[in-house]
Amino acid sequence: MIIRTHKDAEDNAIDEEKFISRRYTLRKDGMGHSLHETTIKPGQALHMWYRNHKESVICIEGRGQIEDLTEGGKWDLEPGVMYALDKNQQHILSSEKGMTVLCVFTPALVGPEDHDEQGSYPLLDDDGSVLQR
Repeated sequence: MIIRTHKDAEDNAIDEEKFISRRYTLRKDGMGHSLHETTIKPGQALHMWYRNHKESVICIEGRGQIEDLTEGGKWDLEPGVMYALDKNQQHILSSEKGMTVLCVFTPALVGPEDHDEQGSYPLLDDDGSVLQR
């Protein structure tokens, strides 16, 4: 059994200008996915395109919007609303007042991944070396 606290996830956090990603489980945990609590900071819009990962997200606090740049459409996000990037859609995630979401990535992240210039995470080997950008 794996037990992690918010403090444990803080130790694996990526804290950027627009968001904070606290990583609760990673590839080394052997779950087949990684679980993250991500806080979108107020007034931010993040352009993302997870070319190497599938992602499921549920809003747990605050309000925001997801815009699908691949297939089109915009949806409001509030606690209890989920979206899944099943086709690696490019998207913009935004929030005027801030929002917290839980994210599940497959394949699981190793831990140090951060968004590249296209808003994507590289696919890393267990040692952190890049397998695919």
